Amino acid sequence: MQRYTHKRLAATEPQSSDAPDEGSVVGDWRAFRASLVAKETTAEGAEPWASRLSQENLELFQSQDPALAKEAFWVHATEVPEQGGLVLAQPRCAAILDPRYHQLVIFLAKHDREGSVGFILNRPAPVAVGGLMGWGFSSAEGLGGAGKLQGVFAGAPVYHGGFYPPNRIARQSVSVLHGQGHLTGCSEVALGIFTGGEEEGAREVLEGKLAAAVHFRFFLGAMRWGPGALDQEIDQGAWYTAACSRSVVLRQCIQLPTPLWRECLTLIGGRHAHEARG
Repeated sequence: MQRYTHKRLAATEPQSSDAPDEGSVVGDWRAFRASLVAKETTAEGAEPWASRLSQENLELFQSQDPALAKEAFWVHATEVPEQGGLVLAQPRCAAILDPRYHQLVIFLAKHDREGSVGFILNRPAPVAVGGLMGWGFSSAEGLGGAGKLQGVFAGAPVYHGGFYPPNRIARQSVSVLHGQGHLTGCSEVALGIFTGGEEEGAREVLEGKLAAAVHFRFFLGAMRWGPGALDQEIDQGAWYTAACSRSVVLRQCIQLPTPLWRECLTLIGGRHAHEARG
């Protein structure tokens, strides 16, 4: 398993002490590309990411998860969808596909020739993990079974990972995303973003090392596309595609002062930012 590490690249400009460090990024090609985009943007006279951040969102983030809030926080446009990136609803998306898709922000956990799987980041469910009925997690022998595991995470918020008819929702699986690569049993879906490892994660919650409602994001179901289906929807004008830092995915986004969709488009800038203000 590849461990999450930081690689410091040259920042585009000095940062204030209360803003995320644009020069502190995940050491992979996507983050390196982001650093180049930031330099190009600044060279063209446009505002760098730090000045586009919602100050109210940043203050909330810093109060919830100070460590993650210190990491780079960026979004930039890409020409094609990519695993570990985002698809964001274009203004016409709801009319083209489904009214429920209005201003969706989806994290792509899988995108290859076999199809795509994503989790909606900005649709909180009206229930926490402790209130889920009929859902189970992987076995947790050392904690007394799945019921005890669910109890440990009882206060963690739940998001609608995908949309399903009401008569099917009870049969949808519960997935978790987090940034804790040291947890036994977890697997990496994008650099620095993991799924699984709930049993050891629950132990660390009980030990006070992690916070259930801060360090874990739980999703009911997922968005799924067959081979080529997502690309077809993009060609129809339903989605924008973007790359993002892991902090965009892992941050809780309940009751954000600036909605996540608007925040992401503002960070991309240009016509995207104009649409976010529209």
